[in-house]
Amino acid sequence: MITWCLIGGMMGLLIMQTASGQPKSTTVNGLKGEYFDGTNYQRKVLTRMDSQIDFDWEWRSTPGPGIGHSFYSVRWTGKLYAPTTGVYRFTATVDDGIRLWVGGKMVMDVWRLNDSRTFQGEISLKAGQYYDFRVDYFNDVHGGSIRLFWVPPKQTTYTVLSSNFLFRPNYQPPKPVVAKATPKPVAEKPKPRPVIVARSPLGAAAVADKTPAVTASLPAPVITPERFEGLKTGDKLVLKEVFFEQSEYRLLPESYAELNQLVRAMTGNSALQIEIGGHTDNVGDPRLNLALSENRAKVIASYLTQNGIASQRLETRGYGGTRPVADNSTEAGRSKNRRVEFVVK
Repeated sequence: MITWCLIGGMMGLLIMQTASGQPKSTTVNGLKGEYFDGTNYQRKVLTRMDSQIDFDWEWRSTPGPGIGHSFYSVRWTGKLYAPTTGVYRFTATVDDGIRLWVGGKMVMDVWRLNDSRTFQGEISLKAGQYYDFRVDYFNDVHGGSIRLFWVPPKQTTYTVLSSNFLFRPNYQPPKPVVAKATPKPVAEKPKPRPVIVARSPLGAAAVADKTPAVTASLPAPVITPERFEGLKTGDKLVLKEVFFEQSEYRLLPESYAELNQLVRAMTGNSALQIEIGGHTDNVGDPRLNLALSENRAKVIASYLTQNGIASQRLETRGYGGTRPVADNSTEAGRSKNRRVEFVVK
């Protein structure tokens, strides 16, 4: 079922985050944003990746270079990941018009002038599926704004639809991680005993060798347990082989092997819940360090959900440089403080 309606009196509830200006274009996830001069996509001015749709261009700011304070339109496209099965509610506060499609179905259609009003639509989605996602937006005279929120199934609060669940249009979902079964060692069959036939003086055949055969025992195969086996409440582990681009939260491919071990451990123990914490050293602006640590933790959680781990089993926290484990006065100490770790709940 697809519906949309005006929600009265929800402005204070919905505005939980604000963003202005241009986001960085190096985000791992997000939507492709195409920005046009004119309210009906007359002339494309720029294209970039936006981590989420949460913009306020009301007061003198503009969406980007070459775009004025009035009369522009934007189209965001990509894929949306559904972490659970059920009805998803989408909410947008816009000035002026918005249209929203999920999986090719129109969820919201308010293509007219609005003065920062709030609208809602809903649609049923299946867990683990990636759906084509498109948002059209236009602003008429004076500055515009658009904020897109959602409420996944079994949740009650509106949150900004973040880059944990948004992916570029050509995104190819990773293949599911399947735990390999360890083959049981096959015992070697004993070789038949040699039988030596000799002639007695009377010419009768006799068995000369009755020594029992000795079969050499095979050494048991050495099986190295995976690092995350046997996790229990209170365990804290640092992800030692997880790496990001310097000063960014772009996950590098060499991180996948260790994260796949964590996926297998959590798949094998459905009761396991973890808090993922990001940490930095104390160099630089503490506010930027805090944001970086939060985003790195969210990227790890996103990788786990993409590989079948329910989002309800994951929490993310960013601590910045507030919890060092080594001395920040040396590079060796600072490198230890730049880490992502998880705690079993």
